[in-house]
Order: sequence, then C-alpha cells, then structure tokens
Amino acid sequence: MRLWKDILEEVKALAVEAGEFIAEQREGFDWSRVEAKQSHDYVSDVDRRCEQMVVSRLKEILPEAGFITEEKTVEQRNGDVELLWVVDPLDGTTNFIHDLAPYCVCIALRNKETLLLGVVYEVTRKELYSAVKGGGAYLNGKPIHVSAQTDLDQALVMIGYPYNADGWRQFCLNLTGRLYGHCASIRSNGSAEAELCYVAAGKIDVYVESFIQPWDVSAGACILMEAGGRVTDYSGGDELWPSGRQVLATNGALHERMLGEVKVER
Repeated sequence: MRLWKDILEEVKALAVEAGEFIAEQREGFDWSRVEAKQSHDYVSDVDRRCEQMVVSRLKEILPEAGFITEEKTVEQRNGDVELLWVVDPLDGTTNFIHDLAPYCVCIALRNKETLLLGVVYEVTRKELYSAVKGGGAYLNGKPIHVSAQTDLDQALVMIGYPYNADGWRQFCLNLTGRLYGHCASIRSNGSAEAELCYVAAGKIDVYVESFIQPWDVSAGACILMEAGGRVTDYSGGDELWPSGRQVLATNGALHERMLGEVKVER
C-alpha cells in the first residue's frame, strides 16, 4: 500500500501544475470563452480543460478511486467505490473571469467515512495548502493553525452569497444584519475553498455559506480540521459532505456561538 504522504506529494505537484496552467490561460482571457450554467453561475473552457488534466493524472495516482467533479468531465462514481476524489478544478470562476483574486485548484480524497487528504492551490498568491488526516495542516510546507480568537466582536467573518438568491436572500440579509457592527468586519471573497483555508491559517475566524456543493468544501474542510478548526452544517452535523448545502467553518472556539447566529429565520 502506498503511503498517504507520498500520494499527497504527487497531488500537491499536480495542483501547482494545474494552477500554472490556469495562470497562463488568464493572460488574454475574454468573455468569448465563458458560458452560463445557470443565472450568475459561470463556467469557462479553462475550468473544463483543467479538470480533464487533473482527472487524467489522478487516475494514474490511484486507478481504483472514483470521482465527484464540478464540471463532470469524467463519470461520477460516488456509491460503489471505497476511495473517491472530489475535484474543483477552478474554484472562484467568477473571480477568474474578472481577473480578481482569489481562485483555486482544489483536490480532496475521501473514503465512505471521512476525508483523507486535501490540497488547495490559490493561484494568484501561489499559496499551497495541504493536509493528510492525522498529519496536521500546512501552507507552502509550513505548519498552520486556526486563530485563538474567542470574542465574536473581534472576529473577522466571511459570508458567501449563493447564486440561488431567491432561496437564500433573506438568510443572508438576516445573518449580515445580525453580525454587522457586532464583529470586527465582514468580507466575501468568492472562493469557498480559499475561505476555508484562510480560517485554517488564522487569517480569518469564521466562514459561512449556503447552497454550495461537496467539491466547494471538501479539500478546504480537510485542511481546516487538521489545523484545529471545526466545519459543520448549520445544525452542527456533517450533512455538508453529501449535500454541501450549508457550511459553517470556524476556529472552533467561536463555533457554538456561530451555530446560534446561523439559526436566523429564512
């Protein structure tokens, strides 16, 4: 059996290679290469080409593993295999299209019970986040840990605003209203995986988002948990793994307080 640390090194190298491809494609990029999957939710040829590259290489690393991928360029197998790659080739597509940071290559590996490893490469800052279950979390090879913040009034919070505005508008307005003026500040950066990694590295203290998918959270969640943080759905459970519809990520110390805050009326 190959060691997880060896597999991790291969995945890290792949994520950086894919990120370099994305950076090259950003030069001279224009809207002719973009299409809408749904209202305000976009995909580019770069997303699909990058996913094909990543999937092809992951098949070589672990031929027995199945896939869940955002752009579905490979058969989606998530019920009949023991190991499963969860891939978002370009998290933050809207940012990429507009030439704004951040955007990321995101690769996670899980079995039927838990996340085993996660790699997120933030392209614009060349930040490589990584973790193996039980092995701690790292940024560019150096250990990272969540913040020690215990006071929500001093916490930096990121809120993601879903594409499904009709379903989540009131929730977002309520949550923003409850937190605005009662935390250090509120931000939104357009990449769920980057936000999870920022909590892991202690750059921010809380991240909340609704109506997202497992490929939006799996790699970053693995990294965050290995950095000492906590990731749940809005009830404090783990329904985000099959559904990805709700994610509350914190440094752990603020989690119970934030569970109360996300239970606002929708």
